[in-house]
Amino acid sequence: MADIGQAKLEDSNMANYGSKEHHEMKKHSAEHEPAWEGAGKEAGIQVWRIEKFKVKAWPKEKYGEFFGGDSYIILHTKITDEGKKVYDVFFWLGAETSQDEAGTAAYKTVELDDLFDDEPVQYREVQGNESKRFLELFPKMTVMAGGVESGFNHVKPNEYKPRLLHITGFKQKVQVYEQKLSVDSLNNCDCFVLDNGLAIYQFNGVKSTAWEKRKASAIVQGLKASRLGKVHTEYVIDGLADKGNKLIEEFWTLLGGRPKSIKEEEELKSAPEVELSMHRVSDASGKMEIEEVCRGKLEKSTLTSDAAFLVDAGGMVFVWIGAKADKNEKVRAMEFANEYLASEDREANVPIARVAEGKEPPEFWEAFAGKAIGGRKQDAKAWKA
Repeated sequence: MADIGQAKLEDSNMANYGSKEHHEMKKHSAEHEPAWEGAGKEAGIQVWRIEKFKVKAWPKEKYGEFFGGDSYIILHTKITDEGKKVYDVFFWLGAETSQDEAGTAAYKTVELDDLFDDEPVQYREVQGNESKRFLELFPKMTVMAGGVESGFNHVKPNEYKPRLLHITGFKQKVQVYEQKLSVDSLNNCDCFVLDNGLAIYQFNGVKSTAWEKRKASAIVQGLKASRLGKVHTEYVIDGLADKGNKLIEEFWTLLGGRPKSIKEEEELKSAPEVELSMHRVSDASGKMEIEEVCRGKLEKSTLTSDAAFLVDAGGMVFVWIGAKADKNEKVRAMEFANEYLASEDREANVPIARVAEGKEPPEFWEAFAGKAIGGRKQDAKAWKA
């Protein structure tokens, strides 16, 4: 697929960007988007999926369920102790989403921001490396293969194409990802469910946690219930035990054969060790320019209202927009961060947050206290340790 990290936000009237007339025009446009009716009226979460360039409400009973071929927008409305509403708005990009869907999600996220008069903190999230703030929105997060074209196609159990689900814990949260149907997808630290329609297998890595085992078991029971008693085989496999059991051998056959050993942990590409740094960003010359202003120890006094700054916190990149920053810099915030990550030879799936002066989330200031933000893998390993 195209590099989803390079989705750009287009604006048709940049010469007038930032004026009162332009702001009113953008808000008027947002107010007439049918999908935003009722958005942010009450505290809680609202989810939409991009379907053929349109924003469609995602069923509430499916909150936390995603398809890797799609893009989604999530609004989290909170009410402070003073009774004021504050908002986080996320756009989540599946690993196989199209460039067009990613661009639509990004653009519509900006539109939602306009609806709330630039109040929300914006986050870009990419499948497999979601921020802790995003993961904490859902008791369980499930990512399945496919997308809008195939997501609601129901298949009879006896015609089912086998699939492998990976269950991995994050504190008391759990994520479920559909993986390649291969023994190489297994590891000893997590749990897996192999769904073969009328036969369902739960594989528990020898170092998996009680949380993961319980969640895997709940998934198995949920699949059984959905098939109205037609499932004839349910088996729990602990590591490489029970060699010679015919039912278990069927499990290994579906994965390509029993291995001699199982790898110790999920082999994700580790995030590089990144030193905290802050950079002033500008496009006044016609192209983006980045000037490093501090590294290692970040100084709050360096932030000035007339500029935009990029804060690299390791597992997340923030673009801070000063209240008096150049009119182009708000709309180009995500682009700044994408180009910075490319220039540093970093992966494009690093979470990005656009924050306005005076509306910074707590983790932004944690970076100024010397605390780097870890990625999904680092947080999970730290918890299991």
